[in-house]
Amino acid sequence: MEQTGSYGIPRVEHARVSDAMNKGIVTCSRDAGLKEMGRLMASHHIHSLVMSLDDPARWALVSDVDIAQAAIGRPDATAEDLAVPATGIPNEATLIRAIEVMRQQRTSHLIVTDTESGQPTGMISALDIAGIVGWGEG
Repeated sequence: MEQTGSYGIPRVEHARVSDAMNKGIVTCSRDAGLKEMGRLMASHHIHSLVMSLDDPARWALVSDVDIAQAAIGRPDATAEDLAVPATGIPNEATLIRAIEVMRQQRTSHLIVTDTESGQPTGMISALDIAGIVGWGEG
């Protein structure tokens, strides 16, 4: 029997970032080690952590892949060593725009920002978008 979608979930071409995002962000300090970051990700069932940069309007991301790769040759690496600058996207942007930004930035995670304040309100990942692709019907 084929799975059908949900009429409460819009199709990808009609969806906004706010339809797919995860509300809230999990952060780590610059000096967080691999164990701490790994535990944070595992306990929250997420694939990336946000690290604040000197400018409060800028952030960086550390991914699970970064941690896994560092475990082999850089066991003493910190979040600051592994983090890459993060791209933000407004929560009211289209999902198509989020896909385009992910492709351009070669990333699978974006920080979602409030359209008015610019403050981070959540995250959106390629997995979140895949869920809309798979279940969207509206």
